[in-house]
This record gives sequence, structure tokens and C-alpha cells, in this order.
Amino acid sequence: MADHDLSAQDFSLIGIEGSYSRISSDIDTTTPPSHSSDKTTVSGIGLKVGAQSYNYRVFLTANYYKDADNSYDYITTYGIQFDYLLNVSKIANLYLGVNAGYANMKYTITGEPFSRTISDPYYGGDAGLNIHMGSLVDLELGGRMMLLDAKNVKNNTTYTFNNMISAYASLIFKYQMD
Repeated sequence: MADHDLSAQDFSLIGIEGSYSRISSDIDTTTPPSHSSDKTTVSGIGLKVGAQSYNYRVFLTANYYKDADNSYDYITTYGIQFDYLLNVSKIANLYLGVNAGYANMKYTITGEPFSRTISDPYYGGDAGLNIHMGSLVDLELGGRMMLLDAKNVKNNTTYTFNNMISAYASLIFKYQMD
């Protein structure tokens, strides 16, 4: 097993993320009985703060998403991301990880005189490519799945949010820890 000088590879991290995501949901009504599914596309911006060692990194994350037709008043996620780094070359590493946190949404359905909200936990996985743009900047290209079981029931209609699948790019700035 190779002996690594980990002190030279421990960094604090701060990142800015842009994403393109799809939210999957089910809509069930009791009167009259019906079921349908919906997929909404949203774009997002986020902030990541964390730390990295030779094979691991962890981020605290916050993201804000917006849909094109403004049916969502807001969509936010707050969570933690833990990644295992596969150091495949000097210019890039692959990563596999897990994530968990809370998703918050407020949305208005056409024809309803009220808004609906959810605030529920999510969990999931992420994977991607981390390209070293220099000694202190990385470009991260990845995919993330967040599994939800968030329900909102009002009147005779139940909205269930199932998952959010994202493609994202992040600029990660590294600085040495004390």
C-alpha cells in the first residue's frame, strides 16, 4: 500500500454549482378517482462548503431551483454530501457518493386558490468527474439522484414528490486547512 503525505492533500473547499434537474411527482384524486404523473424541469444554483482528504470529501450544500413556468414559488434543498474519490489520474478523479438532507417546496396548482408546501427529507447518490483546472480550482461534472417521499394532501388531491434527478457543474475552490 502506498504511503501518502495526506497533510499536503487536505483542503477546505467552497464551491458554486449550477444544475439542470427533473422533479418526478404523482397526482392522485379521490373524487373522481384518478392518477397521473408529472415531470417538471428546473434550473438551480447552489453553494457547497466542505473539506477534502486524499480519498474522501464532504460538503454541506444549499441549492435554490426555479422552474420556467413559475408554478413553484420556491424549491430549496439543504443537505450533506459525502464522496469517495477514485484518483485515476493527475488531471482528474472520479467520485461516487451519497447525499441526504431536506427539500422544501411551495407551489400553486392552476385552478386552486391556495398554495401547497412540503418540507421533507431526501437521500440519494451522486457520481461524476472532478477535473483539476489548477492546484486550487476543480471543475466538477456530475449527476445526482435525490429520493423523496414527500406528500401534500389538500381537499381530495394528493401530490407525491418521488425524486429529483440532476445534472450539474460546480467550480470548487480549494485552500489549505490550518
